[in-house]
Amino acid sequence: MPGCLLNSVHPITRTPPRGPDAARAIVVIGLGLDVPWPYPRFQLTLDEYSVEKHTITGTCVHYNRIEITRPADPGNVTYLVYEVPANTYVYSGRNANATLASSAGLAFTVPPGATVYLGDYVYVGNKTMQYRHDIDAARSGARALLPPGTVLEPAAPAAVTHAAPLLCTP
Repeated sequence: MPGCLLNSVHPITRTPPRGPDAARAIVVIGLGLDVPWPYPRFQLTLDEYSVEKHTITGTCVHYNRIEITRPADPGNVTYLVYEVPANTYVYSGRNANATLASSAGLAFTVPPGATVYLGDYVYVGNKTMQYRHDIDAARSGARALLPPGTVLEPAAPAAVTHAAPLLCTP
């Protein structure tokens, strides 16, 4: 998104020496495709959300979001790990080309200092994402990227009233 330059979400690509500090958390998300996506890359975005304000957090200068990109070919779920500011994260309105099949998997609370699993998002065709949950597969698939001794727990679902995408205009 042009103009949204700063993002405090960081992918973890190698095992960190320790867990997150008191203001941050580690999240694990699975992304898969049951059918081909018609473009070279498939992207999923989860936005940081303010439960108090009922809106996506951020501005055109600083906007926290988890962005996951993978090849568009069908394939098993791949688990990715991110260090994020502790807060609530919601299935992004920017995912307009692939709507979520149900409200399950829409939003999750990510508590400070925690290591949590947000679930699997699988593209099933017809511009539809399906939410799935397999904590054992996530624990196995993300183990090499989590701090030693970390126990991955499921994130608590969060109730959201509205999650329009953050729009930046010149």
